[in-house]
Amino acid sequence: MRLLSVILLISSLQIYGQTWDVKNHTNNRRKAIIADSVLISDYVYSEVSELSEGKAYVAKGDLYAYIDSKGKELTPYVFAEANNFTNGFAIVGDSFGISLLNSRMQLILPFEFTQVRLPQFGLVVVQLNTGLWGAFDTLGNQKIPFVYDLPPNILNLEHIIVRREEAYGVVNDCNEIVFNCAYQYITSSGMGYRNGKHLRLFK
Repeated sequence: MRLLSVILLISSLQIYGQTWDVKNHTNNRRKAIIADSVLISDYVYSEVSELSEGKAYVAKGDLYAYIDSKGKELTPYVFAEANNFTNGFAIVGDSFGISLLNSRMQLILPFEFTQVRLPQFGLVVVQLNTGLWGAFDTLGNQKIPFVYDLPPNILNLEHIIVRREEAYGVVNDCNEIVFNCAYQYITSSGMGYRNGKHLRLFK
């Protein structure tokens, strides 16, 4: 078991520790990729990102795709917006909206949101075009409905600060009420303010 762990660690270091350089063509704006001093692509890309978690996004014209550290395409060229992977997820977009891509190259949300944030405590905070905010889990199940006018502030799964109709409250990850939306503000340290008084709500 220890030997297997060492092998996996070495493999991980080899993947994420490799050099990753972009070379510009001398006669046009196309780019090629050099990984560990070896040219792994032709001059076919209009944009190449840095390597992150063994993946990079590349563009041909106005559309993006993802490739692995060897230059193999992981997705088709379908994204109008692409970002690097962070902790197994990347924010992507098309002409309709923003979504979230996991490390298996699966979209976990439809392209119908104006803002999508990277997961915190397994929750993905998103905004509809109406301006209201809610949240999904990383399997695409809705956990917090679209009734809040600010992005939920996820402190942990038991304490999520929300604001509805300009009043603050606290819910858990199933949107069960911990403290009603009846406060002028609630701090991340658990202090609430209402009717001129500061109240300790949680620690």
